[in-house]
Amino acid sequence: MDFNLDWLLSTDYTQPQNFLLIFFILLAGIFLRYLALAWLYHEWVYKRMGEAMPYRRLHEQIRLPQVKTEIWYSFLGAIIFGVAGVVMLIFWQKGVSQLYIALTWWDVLWIPISYFVALFIHETYYYWLHRWMHQPKVIRHFHHIHHNSLYTSSFTSFSFHPIEAGLQAIFLPVLVLVLPMHFFVLIALLVTMSITAVINHAGVEVYPKWALKSPFFRWMVGATHHDLHHLKYRCNYGLYFTFWDVWMKTEDAGFEKRFEAHTQSKG
Repeated sequence: MDFNLDWLLSTDYTQPQNFLLIFFILLAGIFLRYLALAWLYHEWVYKRMGEAMPYRRLHEQIRLPQVKTEIWYSFLGAIIFGVAGVVMLIFWQKGVSQLYIALTWWDVLWIPISYFVALFIHETYYYWLHRWMHQPKVIRHFHHIHHNSLYTSSFTSFSFHPIEAGLQAIFLPVLVLVLPMHFFVLIALLVTMSITAVINHAGVEVYPKWALKSPFFRWMVGATHHDLHHLKYRCNYGLYFTFWDVWMKTEDAGFEKRFEAHTQSKG
């Protein structure tokens, strides 16, 4: 099976006018996706779940000046991610990436395998990058921008200094150079990044109270887990999963107790 994307391949995106055209399309898509997802999650999950189950909220409503700052830095980050998107497209167009669009029977196995392999590699990259960014001589230069949001909201999810955004954006263009990946997997990764970032920063715990006993959900980073990172700085560095924190003993000792407090009704 093959998908006809000749129209996408027929344009030379190394030409400045074409580069700018696809860049602005990606910029608009990335930034508008961020705004829509952050707003919808805040309105439909944080507010409604907070009204129905107030114990699930980790903190109170975020103030407007903080949200404005987060949106501004997210816009700057969207510029960086837009450039990375064009670079990936050029890599694919020039045949130097491992991205592909044809489907074979082998992909029935490889698509889910490559998805989880990519998540594991990204988790590993981010965990150690994140720990490095918390070095005293490093954090004050750029990572402090993200941590200015002590009490996070869904709008915090992509609020990074441009340098940090660049360090994050470089991951996928490099990954597609070495890991064979169907476009479906690339899209799934981008969706996963967007949704988990909002869930982890929104300030309301959505995972069920039995999650800590689940062989799968126990290893998922959620709002409670990441909120402790913003409050204490020196713990809970994970992106999607908690296994590196557990293995390296950087998970906060009070995480499980706090998780239980925000998932079990006092009534």
